[in-house]
Amino acid sequence: MLMVKNHPPRYTTPTASGMPTAATATRFVRFVIVRSYVVSWAMNVYDINDTGAPNVLLTGEADFLQEFAGILSRKGVAFSILPALDLLDELESENDYDGVGKHLSEEYGPYAERLVFDLHPEEGTFTHIIDLSVTSPTEHRLTIDYAATFNPKATVIVNVLCATATEIGMITETGNRVIGVALVPSVMSTMTTIDMAAGLNTEPRHVESAKGLLRQLGYAVEVVQDRVGLVQMRVLAMLINEAAFAVMEGLATPEDIDKAMMLGVNYPKGLLAWADEIGIAIVTLILDGLRREYEQERYRPCVLLKQMMRAGWTGKAAGRGFYTYR
Repeated sequence: MLMVKNHPPRYTTPTASGMPTAATATRFVRFVIVRSYVVSWAMNVYDINDTGAPNVLLTGEADFLQEFAGILSRKGVAFSILPALDLLDELESENDYDGVGKHLSEEYGPYAERLVFDLHPEEGTFTHIIDLSVTSPTEHRLTIDYAATFNPKATVIVNVLCATATEIGMITETGNRVIGVALVPSVMSTMTTIDMAAGLNTEPRHVESAKGLLRQLGYAVEVVQDRVGLVQMRVLAMLINEAAFAVMEGLATPEDIDKAMMLGVNYPKGLLAWADEIGIAIVTLILDGLRREYEQERYRPCVLLKQMMRAGWTGKAAGRGFYTYR
């Protein structure tokens, strides 16, 4: 089972009656998940975090969250993790609470103790909601709705790898407080500058709130236009795509292409090695998002990228991509 250890902020465990259990020094969690998530009840009005210290609620893809949680932890920023509600539904339907705990421990690793499953006790306490999902915003709308409804003043920071902040804000009804970033595994821990975009309806105070948090995490912030992939990831994905075409057409090997880019234009890493670290699926998703948005042929993902995904050669995490990893 998943062991949840207390440390500020303190966490409580939802029960079948909807009431939290009393906090203890150390406790085991028994998951009782309500399958119908009601978010329309009357809410209290909160003035969140007058101290100015951020308190972040993370949600999204587990591998993204683990890496970003590490960044928050190293910078001393308080945070909790909300698993995707559809994942909780799926796990709860299996009726195996021991299995649920084991699964979540494996998914979230050392940060499993930061998981929260009921936001009622934490209502209004989060200053920022950061959603690092990579799927279509319609697929994770419910999770963002749930988090945002309990935290009506929180700045909502979303990953815009395949949709704009304005689109995500419209779908999730957070348009006046949504901010877009483009974060992917490996790169988010090494980048020193981060692109950030406000939705068309975003209020200035949320722009400043997002800037403040990102700077506290050690990033230099560049505010750009609200577009799919923003700047860095859009350019990188297109360069990787062109390199993949070169491999597919037999122009050069992955090793030769990467060496040429590192020596010729002083890239810190070869494009195809970068693709393996980010993940072939993520690169393809960005390209698909750009093609959907602009309807231009230049964003068409290389067939080789699609074939590699079909074969399960999705990059370093899978053991094989453009390179083979032991």
